[in-house]
Amino acid sequence: MTRLAMTLSTAAFLLAGSAAYAQQQSQKDECMLASRNCTDQVDDIYRRMHRLDKEIRKGTRAYSPEELRKLQVKLTETQELLKTLERPGK
Repeated sequence: MTRLAMTLSTAAFLLAGSAAYAQQQSQKDECMLASRNCTDQVDDIYRRMHRLDKEIRKGTRAYSPEELRKLQVKLTETQELLKTLERPGK
């Protein structure tokens, strides 16, 4: 009986941990999507491009096609901003 209880508690522990890990991995970055929950995040332009690319790579397992399109637009806008800032004399 003790062995069965130990096996069941171990299985429950492992399942709970794996479910929490899966939820954490598929969590959306609301700050990247719609500037929500961003009060403590200030990125430079390179870090912003890296974070956007990282979120886009999560694909449909974390984002809807519409959200992925929004992220791609933001990445393109950020890349254009960087090009504008890097132009000499303007």
